[in-house]
Amino acid sequence: MCDRATGRQLDDPRTSDDTLAERARRGSGEAFGALMRLHGEAVYAIARNMSATIRDAEEVVQEAFLSAWRELSSFPAGDSFKTWLYGIAMKTALAHREAHRRSPWGSLEELLPAFDGAGRLIETKGRWPELDGSPSEQIRVTGLLREALECIDDGTRAAFVLRDLVQLPVEEVAVILQKSPQGVSEDAHRACLMLRGFVNGL
Repeated sequence: MCDRATGRQLDDPRTSDDTLAERARRGSGEAFGALMRLHGEAVYAIARNMSATIRDAEEVVQEAFLSAWRELSSFPAGDSFKTWLYGIAMKTALAHREAHRRSPWGSLEELLPAFDGAGRLIETKGRWPELDGSPSEQIRVTGLLREALECIDDGTRAAFVLRDLVQLPVEEVAVILQKSPQGVSEDAHRACLMLRGFVNGL
């Protein structure tokens, strides 16, 4: 059956993921291209924040979209295409990390909050840095935080990236990572605490 949808119709924001995914599953390269444009930024965000370098991230994005195209025929009807695609992106990123494992320069575990004998939180002297708004300062802090992410275990990092950076609902992250919503929240919160401890030490 011929897909007669025009490029303009495919890029219409009113055209749903489900409609585009069904057209792509029937072999429409234009529909799949529209899905890539629609979700490309989020897929890159997953790849970049799960990768040590820009080159690694670009490879992950390419591999993720190729995998999605090849596996479209197995996409479960009625499921969320976005959740399915982001799951492929995360699996690809984790597999790439495993295949190109680098030794972290340290661990952030020791930066988790400490408590005294009575269970009271021991206040730290540090605080989140106040950026002056300059591009160079933003680049510097972003670079430092990316280095810090490399010191967080992959599972905890994945929960943080999807929930806090890509800003997916906890329930959706739970489906992608095959964890309970509570487990996702705990992992993401743990990552936040470690990153805060890292920034406190700057």
